[in-house]
Amino acid sequence: MKTPHLAAEVAPAHPPSFPRWDALPCACPTILAKHVGIRTGAAAFLPPKYVRSTGLGRLESRPSGQPRPWRDAIRDGEFVGKGQALPAHRTSPVARRRSAFGSSRSAVQAFTLLELLVAAAITLMLAGFMAVIVRNIGSTWTRASTRLGADAQARIVLDLLQQDIEGAMFRDDGNVWLAADVLNGSTGGATAGLWQAAQRNPKPAGGPSLDMAATRADLIAQDRGKLEQSRFGTAGVWLRFFTTRRGANSNVNTLSTPVAVGYQIVRRFSSTNNQNLNTAYLLHRVDVRPAATTGNNPRPGVLETGYDITAAAYRSNTGGTNNGSQTGDPRTITIVTTNARTLDAVVADNVIDFGVRCYVRDPDAPGRLRLIFPANANGGFSNSTGVPLRGQLPSSTPSTAPDYNYRFLFPDVIDVMVRILTDEGAALIANMERNQTPALIVPQKYNSNAQQWWWGVAQENSRVYTRRIVINAQPQ
Repeated sequence: MKTPHLAAEVAPAHPPSFPRWDALPCACPTILAKHVGIRTGAAAFLPPKYVRSTGLGRLESRPSGQPRPWRDAIRDGEFVGKGQALPAHRTSPVARRRSAFGSSRSAVQAFTLLELLVAAAITLMLAGFMAVIVRNIGSTWTRASTRLGADAQARIVLDLLQQDIEGAMFRDDGNVWLAADVLNGSTGGATAGLWQAAQRNPKPAGGPSLDMAATRADLIAQDRGKLEQSRFGTAGVWLRFFTTRRGANSNVNTLSTPVAVGYQIVRRFSSTNNQNLNTAYLLHRVDVRPAATTGNNPRPGVLETGYDITAAAYRSNTGGTNNGSQTGDPRTITIVTTNARTLDAVVADNVIDFGVRCYVRDPDAPGRLRLIFPANANGGFSNSTGVPLRGQLPSSTPSTAPDYNYRFLFPDVIDVMVRILTDEGAALIANMERNQTPALIVPQKYNSNAQQWWWGVAQENSRVYTRRIVINAQPQ
């Protein structure tokens, strides 16, 4: 059995010859490596067949595949016999630096200037990517938060409309049970007392604000004619009708009784504080009391005023019936209140457009529904504000009837649309309409047109909500 060779074996007197480091043309490790033709480090100065790693951070120098006749330590690029020390004057500068810093391994792992610059560049790139990602996440979160507010308001508005319209009442008695008008005046049309015009850059009256058929030139072909692309004038549609109020029927004040309701957009103060001069676009829902109040000075309700939504008592102050502008008075269908800061009837804010499309069932019409508002006599779209709807005839009235008029038909189906600004959009519109010195300049992308600017900002920062509602009322 052969005795294993130990690291302590004595090297032969004449070890294999190979170049000494001081006999080479230059002491630079890099040039030495090129001269020898093998890897740098201690192994660079041994012939390849004599180099093998021991796995312990040392090198063994012996012919490959042969018994180990000797072992020597390699120190800083020169062969030294066992027990011999390399003279200080013959050590390389690299060796002296390694000795000064204590570990040759740490010196071998040091970075060059180029490597540090590359690492710094990569770090900056990653930091930039992270900053962009964080900014985008923050922007998305902000937009989502503002949209959630608009979504919540739209849900309230559409639910109220659906509840009221589904319970709409109709009697074939010649009275107007439902009315719809387009308010396109600069002061809100019929509701002039509720519309405070902006001091600068107001919402346009007509022009780009009136496109009920959705046929304006800037729309792409597939968007034309769609309800969500329609615009219903300065103050939108003024919709009012009679409906059945839901109640607990526990007493006279909670009875499920007929009431008159009205929906309209107004622009008025957004706070009850007299020092706050901020204004906003608000959607009002007015609910007229079902009957007169009790006491020494009773105020009338629907029962006393009658079931014609266009009657004078619903439009003006008639002293004979003590009809004023208090909450629940019939006149509030037109004038919500004389107090410009009362917000009792507000159901949503930042509503800049509200509109409806009314249909009657017709088996010969496309989709079996024929448009009656806003429409012409043939059931096509109309952009005219002078053809209001006055629902007083059954929807099944034939066109040959002596009193037939398509504008007098009571609708079977109503599509409702509401456009609501996001919080950011409301702030932008408020800033545009505020009186400032110097005045804001219309951006070039809107061709220096203030009307296009208003609607451009509004469309970019608002959301449109629609819903189809079927009326359950049957003529009696």
